[in-house]
Amino acid sequence: MASCGGLPTRPNLRRLAIGAQASNLPHIIAIGLLAALACVGQIQEPGPPGPPGPPGPPGEPTYEVQPFRLELGGYENYVDNGYGNWRGADAQLWYRGNEFFIPAFFFESQTRPTGTEQNYAFFSYLNWSKSFYTTQGVSVAPQNGGIASIYFPKLRYDIKANWKLPPSRNFVLGIGFTDFDLGAPGHGQIFNLGGLWYHRKLVVEGNFYVNRSQPGALYSSSGSLAAQYGQEGKYWFGGTVSGGHELYRFVGETPFDVKFNGYSFQVFYRKWVTRHAGVVTTLSYEDKLSAFQRIGAAVNLFFDF
Repeated sequence: MASCGGLPTRPNLRRLAIGAQASNLPHIIAIGLLAALACVGQIQEPGPPGPPGPPGPPGEPTYEVQPFRLELGGYENYVDNGYGNWRGADAQLWYRGNEFFIPAFFFESQTRPTGTEQNYAFFSYLNWSKSFYTTQGVSVAPQNGGIASIYFPKLRYDIKANWKLPPSRNFVLGIGFTDFDLGAPGHGQIFNLGGLWYHRKLVVEGNFYVNRSQPGALYSSSGSLAAQYGQEGKYWFGGTVSGGHELYRFVGETPFDVKFNGYSFQVFYRKWVTRHAGVVTTLSYEDKLSAFQRIGAAVNLFFDF
């Protein structure tokens, strides 16, 4: 699915309207940047390609994780209020051959009526012990098309500490920090508190975000809840709901604060069609109240080797 800027997440987006009157341009730009800032505040770090599931019934072969996973896909989004269609392509490559260090590389290119921008990201897991691991990532997006075609942070880095709580270690408590720089539009930080619960084939995750945007040191908050069910090597299906408040300052000839509320949800289905290859389909809906509504679909193919 389109990513929200920086690290891909099985969702992400932003935009700018066309044909606006010159007198309304600052507000149009502000709304256009809203999506980049908003999804940065609500982004979820990508998990490994499916959390480990329980073993199958007696006599059923155990799924063997291959060292590499390559995933390629594309997406299309319809956005109302004159924002046009947003489409793009993405790719990710995971290396899972080391139990301590699990790196991944991501690429995304997104096109809107206002231009095209690419984003490059690196993400990794570091398993320090049986009860503690960290996730960290960095992304860059060259800004070559002007302020109207900024869809990703120019620079972003993330780190999150995760503790598997005793006695069973099936509940994970996480505390994270993100710093992002959009270039001319501004920069900010995100503070995150979340929990991840494993129960047989069910995985549930909740996150709360506090977003601090500059200039103005403006604070806002958002949250998300996700659940998925399945087993690696067979299938996964699930969904995510998220919502919150976006607040940032547009700095121009007449600075003003931009405030929006919004919510979104998405559902996905990942299916292995052979032992080492499969397909992922994703549907999403987003409503930035008083700004726009977005409906999107994505298809990805993945290969384990």
